Amino acid sequence: MTIALALLADAVFGLGVALQHRAALEVPQEHALRVGLLTRLVRRPLWLLGLACEIGGFALHAAALSSGSLVLVQPILTLDLVFTLAIAAAWTHRRLRPRDWAGVGCTILGVAAFLVAASPTEQSTATSDTTGWLLCVAAVVPVAAVTAIWALRSHGVSRAVLLAVAGGVANGFMAVLTKAFADKLEDGVGATFGSWQPYALIPAGILATLLIQSAYQAGHPTVVLPTMNVVDPLVSTLIGALLFGETIAAGGVRGFAVGASVAVMLAGLIWLGRNPLITGDDEPTAEVSR
Repeated sequence: MTIALALLADAVFGLGVALQHRAALEVPQEHALRVGLLTRLVRRPLWLLGLACEIGGFALHAAALSSGSLVLVQPILTLDLVFTLAIAAAWTHRRLRPRDWAGVGCTILGVAAFLVAASPTEQSTATSDTTGWLLCVAAVVPVAAVTAIWALRSHGVSRAVLLAVAGGVANGFMAVLTKAFADKLEDGVGATFGSWQPYALIPAGILATLLIQSAYQAGHPTVVLPTMNVVDPLVSTLIGALLFGETIAAGGVRGFAVGASVAVMLAGLIWLGRNPLITGDDEPTAEVSR
């Protein structure tokens, strides 16, 4: 059930990525990392539809995390680019080329091989003491903030990559807060809203959205999308291991297999991230199904 929910979240997130990315590209870059970026985006129906998908994906993601661990669910979420490509191909009636199928195959194979080789903890509880949470925040917030500020002083590809890293870090931390929120819901609505989790999740979600939309707006989607799809699960699984005691098997031969599977998955994500159907670039030579 956990894997099925994660895959459903992938599909909905994939549609949201496709819609929001296209809308964000139309906003001038001087609005990056400003509230004005979001106020302009909310006026665009395409972006609002993408936001609705993101909310639906969040609900499915939370359901997956309530029954599964971060080290299990988060690697599966890297498959959202596969769904983005499939949705874009169906939308534009374009056929996928052999290299597109190669990217899809590498991404799926890499994720599947990782899950088999790493044998991640299937279930965990988002419990930690106050010191653990404070250390987590003290590690994540400066990294995201410094990277974002550095991005504002950069241009071109460097700016896009740095914003993608900041967005990936923020989204990875959002996954951790989402798991804490989903686990707390088991105690009932009253207990949940009497705790700190929902009140940390809301501002963190707004900031993560601002960073991610700024990364989309910076252009260069061939590096932005794969970068976020790698940084997000890396940050969240690392926190899951350190904060919640989740584990993966990475010793001996399994360690080599885990490394190889991650490399294959990364190659697939880079391939997918360069596809014009995902980046939103026109490709006049693309085949159109009849």
